[in-house]
Amino acid sequence: MPNKNYQQGRRKEYKITKKLKENGFDIAQRSAGSHSPIDVFAIKRETKTIKFIQAKPDSMSESAKQKIFNENKWLNGLYEVKFEVI
Repeated sequence: MPNKNYQQGRRKEYKITKKLKENGFDIAQRSAGSHSPIDVFAIKRETKTIKFIQAKPDSMSESAKQKIFNENKWLNGLYEVKFEVI
């Protein structure tokens, strides 16, 4: 059975994906078991917006969250995106 922290994190990720879909994102998906900075990604077709989200416990301090953001802010910006079917 998964540990309590994993279960809480998974629940939060599902809550995030549900909210993103309610806000018009066509794709909102967990990256299950991720050890990367991206726990949830979402894509909105209309605006061609892509979001990468790191889900952390609500109890985590704002300074700790800011540190994670600063380490991964390189993910912000414009990218060339290519879709493939292999």
